[in-house]
Formats: sequence, structure tokens, C-alpha cells
Amino acid sequence: MQKSYYNNAITGNSAMLATFSDRAELLRLFWPNIDFIQQFDKLLCGIYIKNINGSTVWLNDHRCDHSQEYLPDTNIIKSTVTNYFDGYRTVIYDFVHPDKDVLVRKCEIENLSNEPRELGFVVFSASADANPDVAGVMFDFKNEALLHYRNNNYISVYSDIPVCGFQLGSNANDAAVSTYLFGKDHIGMMKDAAVCWELGSFTKNQVKAFNLFISAAHSLKEGKALVRDCKNLGAAQLFSAAQKYWREYINGARQVNTGNGLLDDLYKRSLLVFKLMYDKKSGGLMAAPELDEYFTKCGRYAYCWGRDAAFITEALDKAGLNACVDKFYNWAVAVQDEDGSWHQRYHMDGNLGPCWGLQIDETGTILWGMLNHYNYIKKTEFFHQVWDSVKAGAEFLKQFLDTDTGLPKPSFDLWEERLGEHAYSSAAVLAGLEAAAEIARILGKEDENSQSWKKTADNIKQSIINCFWKEDFNRFIRSVRVKLNGYGEEPSQHTVQLEVNEKGYVRDFTLEDWIVDVSLVGLCVPFEVFSADDERMKNTVELVEQTLTSHGTGGIKRYENDSYIGGNPWVLTTLWVALYHVKTGNYGRAKEYLFWAANCKTELGLLPEQVNKETGRPEWVIPLTWSHAMFVQVLLELIDAGVL
Repeated sequence: MQKSYYNNAITGNSAMLATFSDRAELLRLFWPNIDFIQQFDKLLCGIYIKNINGSTVWLNDHRCDHSQEYLPDTNIIKSTVTNYFDGYRTVIYDFVHPDKDVLVRKCEIENLSNEPRELGFVVFSASADANPDVAGVMFDFKNEALLHYRNNNYISVYSDIPVCGFQLGSNANDAAVSTYLFGKDHIGMMKDAAVCWELGSFTKNQVKAFNLFISAAHSLKEGKALVRDCKNLGAAQLFSAAQKYWREYINGARQVNTGNGLLDDLYKRSLLVFKLMYDKKSGGLMAAPELDEYFTKCGRYAYCWGRDAAFITEALDKAGLNACVDKFYNWAVAVQDEDGSWHQRYHMDGNLGPCWGLQIDETGTILWGMLNHYNYIKKTEFFHQVWDSVKAGAEFLKQFLDTDTGLPKPSFDLWEERLGEHAYSSAAVLAGLEAAAEIARILGKEDENSQSWKKTADNIKQSIINCFWKEDFNRFIRSVRVKLNGYGEEPSQHTVQLEVNEKGYVRDFTLEDWIVDVSLVGLCVPFEVFSADDERMKNTVELVEQTLTSHGTGGIKRYENDSYIGGNPWVLTTLWVALYHVKTGNYGRAKEYLFWAANCKTELGLLPEQVNKETGRPEWVIPLTWSHAMFVQVLLELIDAGVL
């Protein structure tokens, strides 16, 4: 079923990732990696009044009042759900234990009625796999647990008090609402089930605790053992361990104290987001929690892009979280293709994700990122670990050149929309080749190959000037030899026919694309093809700001006439321009953009991908890891400059 596009809160342990709506509904639960498998089609929690048929009210019901926040310096979510009509309030603390793959919903239920009553807690759950040959569910009487299972995947739903009723299939949702569960069968080939617990009698204003556990394991025996382990430890001990873990994580990073609560709190929330978007099994860094699994509006987000990751690793390194970066680049070495390239995107386990073309900037950016990481840690053993990968990547880039233009051959642009030869992609390739040559120098491995990498980079710089700089207009353009119409004939009279693969297939390409695009800032930040003081960059960035500033709400759009999700300003693009102004010493402008971005956060401190150009509210992906990375970079750059 189609779920909400918007994640209001997330929690996890870098192996299990849970996302929640603003109504405290569990939207998605990912395990054993943070991008796959999505375990639940639906999981609803509700309160019912004993012996009153049809009294169940789900906690996400529109009749309830909802509020949500994170406990300070943690990824523990506190949701308060108040049902004034029926007279009870539920406070839920959602967290995942740092070392055990269990999501705990630690509840405190208060009777707001003037009258005593008996209450119960009910859960309806449906696994994400509807195939009856695969989906299975059972009730484990010994452990008092409901168990959804399929091959190598066992998800248990239970509490630390005895179950009073359960039902497998047979319209379990309606049965849960009616409060009568008919547990005729203990095992079956269906995806849905319901289970309930009696909480006993509540006097006026009495508060009682109820704990719901959702744990994951790879076998039935492991699953049962984990159920027993979690029950024995208890929710309070699991909660304390999670709270301690997150606070120690924050204390282990670089500390920031600007005196501005907005910035300081958002910095810590950004670090907490990074850890949730880091897969501790593989080292992959995820762009965002999934929000569009059925490709209804986009190409999905729960993947690792090398391009995003290089920006994220810079933020991690600046914040002193170097171990995550080490593991990411080990992951990158492992997933690199045998020809030396990196593909568009990957699953966290290293398998190739769905792609629609080559993005040559991915390969260049990863090589650039490796050198960038070394500049923080200064450990040559890191280069020894990645050297073979560096050589393969550099050789691939060196060969991937258009002999007519001297630029990298056509590939998809930064935004994954247009096939062509792009200024940003060319800058990334140049930076990757220069990084490879510098790595060779540091390791004492300079030879003809490394010298050819540097020479190729120098040639690409001249080609960038020749192809993208327009002296008469005092600006760079974003692309040449570009497909503006990916599905048919180009909407231009100025075209060229080019081979698009080794089998000789030919397509028409527009000779030049003059659309103003914020990615042109990449010629300076981060790839340093041109200095920030270069008049060509100054004039181009001035044009970017004049053309792409969103009037009314502020912020910088991606490019002229952008239509994706309404053509809104993006957080990362705005902070990208801020980084440029830091380089020029224009700290006042950089701070304006920083505070604009900080004020785009959600109530829980998560940065979105976009901001609605009409309302100024967070839009689309929440959170976007790249947005948080750019915030951390700008913030720390301004602190280091002594202006914050």
C-alpha cells in the first residue's frame, strides 16, 4: 500500500531503522540493513476499553491530539497521544537498542476520566510481503509473542505481560477494532494478525506502563532467544542503554557552543541523523530514509550515492567522526566495478541499486573524497588500503574522454536528468584525477601513470575554459553536447550526432545548454578548479544568486525552470552558495544562508531536501542526509573563521 511520503521522526541503531508519522504511527521498519527489508505494510497500536465492543481507537486516529519530540541529545522519540473523548493519554518513547535489533515502544498510559475503567492495548500488524507462499505468521505460546516470518527473516511482536488474545488473518484488523480476537489457529500462511493485552483497572489519573517490543532475527531459534533476552532485560534497562549510547556518541564528536540554541541543537541533531543513515554492517551512507517505495513521484532515496557520500564524509570528518568515514571508503572499494568506475547508486549491502545511466561525477568524487579524508586523519595506511582502487578509478577517468572536446564523455548530470558533458561533472573528474596523482605522490608511487593523471586533469581544466566559459556573457554555462529531451528529438536547431555506446548507437545532442544551475558553484566548491576570487567564478555565482533565489521564501533553487516537486528552493543548494561565500570571506552572506537553512528544519530538528516556495514549510524528503552535511560544513567553517 502507498504510505505517507513524509517521515516525521526516525530512530534506529545503524542496522534497524524505524520511521514514524507525526501521529506516532510506525510507517516503515527496515532490517537487516537500514534500506532493506521493509518489514511492515501496516502496524497499528490502539487502546480499548474492556468489555465495550468496538471501543478500540488507534493511536494515529484523527480524533486524538498528537505531539512529538526527541529527548535531548538522543534518537529517542517521545510522542504524546491524548484521546480527550474517551479520556486517556498515552506517552510513547520509541527507540532501538544500540546492540540488539529490537524496537521498543515504552508506553505510559494515563486515565484522564473521572471514573475508573479497565483498559487494554492492541496491535494490528501486516507484513510487507503479501505472497502467501512467502508470508507466514504464528503465535508462540511459550514466549507470548506474535511472529511474522519468511525465509531468513523473523519479526516478533510482544510485551512483557501475558497476551490476552490473538488472531491470525481472517480480517484481523476489524477483529482488533471490535476488541474480540478469535485465536483459532496458531500458525498460518497470511500476512496480517492482531494481538492484545489487558492492562487492568485504572483509577482516576492513574498511570500504568506498557512495553511493546518488535525484534528481528535470522532464524526461529534466534528470534525466540532474543524475545526472552529482551523480556529479561526489561524496557527500562534497554531504554537506559539507548540513552547512554546516544549521549556518549554526541560527547565523542567535536563540540559546538555558539551560544545560539537553534544552531547548536541542529548541529547535534545532524550528527544523530548521520549515525542513523550509516549502515554499521557495511559502512554505506544512505541519502535518506525511503519514502517512495513504489516510484510514484521519484526514483526512490534509500540508496548510497558516492556523490552524496563524499559531501557527507566531509561533514563527518569535520565533526571528528572519522571511523565512520574509514568504513565508508572500505565499502566504496568493495563495490567498485571491475573497470574502475562506480555506478550511480547502491544498496547498503553493496549490491547495485536501480540505475538509469552512468554519472561520471560519482567516480571522480569518490577519489576526491579519499584524499579529502586523508587530509583530516593524516594516516598513510588508509591510502595503502585504497591504493588499488585509486589506480583503477583514475585509469577509468583518464580513458573516459571525448577527443573532440577534451571533456569527460556524455554521462548523466548531478541531478540525474540530462545526458551530456557537464561543467560540474568535468570538475569532479578533474578533482578525482588530481587526487589520485596526489595520493601517488604521498605514497611515493609516482610513475608514468600518475603523471598522466595530472596531465589529463590539466587538459580538462583548459577544456572547461574552452567549452563552458563564455567571455562575451561573463559566465560559465552548465553543459555542452547535452540531451535536453531524453526521449526523442532535441528541441534545438543546433545539434550534433554522437555515438552513445560501443555498439554504435547514435543520438542527437544539443550543442550548448545555457540554463543557470547552482551546480556551477562546484567549479570552485568543493573541487577548486577555480579559486573563489577568480572573477569568472564571482560573476557566475552572482548570476546564480540573481536567477535562482526564490522570492518570498528565500533560498536557492537548483536551476531555472526546475519542475521537480514544484521547483522549490533546496536546503543543500542554499548552503552550497554559503560555502562559496565563506571562501571569499563574505561571512555575512554565508550566515544569512545558514540561518535560512536552520529555520527550514522540522519541529523535531530534521532538515528536508526542499522548502515549499509558497509556504516556506519543509517539503518532500525528511530528513535528507546531504542537507544536514552541508549545514554542518557551513557551521563549522564559520566557527573556524571566528565569526560564530
